Amino acid sequence: MMLPLADVVIAPEDDGTIARPVPWGGLVARLRASELIRRVVPLPVALAAADLAQRIAVARNPERLAAGRAVMDAVLGGTDRAAEADALAFAHLRARSRGWEFAWRPWLLTKIPVEGLERLDGIEPGRGIIFSKTHCGPSGGMGNLPRAVGPIYQAVGDYLFAPAPPGYNGYQNEQSRKLLSAAGFRMIRANGSRATVAAALRAGGRVLVNLDVPGTAAVRFLGKTVEIKSGTARLALDTDAVVVPVAVLPRGRGWTIHVDEPIDPRDHPTWETLLQAVADAHEPLVLRAPEQLESPLRAGGWAVATPSGWFAAVPPDGGMGAA
Repeated sequence: MMLPLADVVIAPEDDGTIARPVPWGGLVARLRASELIRRVVPLPVALAAADLAQRIAVARNPERLAAGRAVMDAVLGGTDRAAEADALAFAHLRARSRGWEFAWRPWLLTKIPVEGLERLDGIEPGRGIIFSKTHCGPSGGMGNLPRAVGPIYQAVGDYLFAPAPPGYNGYQNEQSRKLLSAAGFRMIRANGSRATVAAALRAGGRVLVNLDVPGTAAVRFLGKTVEIKSGTARLALDTDAVVVPVAVLPRGRGWTIHVDEPIDPRDHPTWETLLQAVADAHEPLVLRAPEQLESPLRAGGWAVATPSGWFAAVPPDGGMGAA
């Protein structure tokens, strides 16, 4: 039986349960962030409007579409879907706005099914679980996972603990906090979280960690060399926790939460082989809907992200060498 997180003693932390005011950023921003408006505007209408807004933005500034193509080139380069980069460029641009349409409709997020939970049945009682995900799907889209398995610690960026900025971005941050805490996630700062996470795992708890974060560990991912953080694999080996890849995948106009096969650190002699196994598990999940993956070119992302590789720091050859 999995240990409830309430039984894991940690230092007090802002867990996102207390709403914070967002400085006024104008009426348009407030209306864009309104759940009430979403109650009266049907989802298909809202999605069509979001797509139209993206088309107008691209028509006014064609560089936006070129940027989307650069992202898809970087994601798909080296994979069997590389030739689809141009066709998926616009789909990538609209993915974020479509995802946020769901995030502003939490009553839809609670209907997202969780598939593959039976794969957790074989995990030995008392062992911790590291749920591993990539940045795909709507904010809050993973919410039914803790509702199904019990509370989960989630390592998040400092921006969700910083004071909310004015305007729409501030409302987005607060909505993310609201969705995570309401679902049963306990937010902890990613920076400096290792001791807290390790203690929770040793006590049989559960954590959710993003795989696609720039770091110094090189893996083969999406047909190229990608440098990511090694924490997932190191934690699993240090705490004997099982790694379970999960993903929020599109299905029709909605989504599904996919639970993949558990990866046991006992089957891997080093953290390097374990990390590669986790990356291998995520690759086919990302390639089901590559346009949904958050841009590796994003602010705070990789210093270099091309079809040949993603590098946390600019390598001597500029990142254009063989992947």
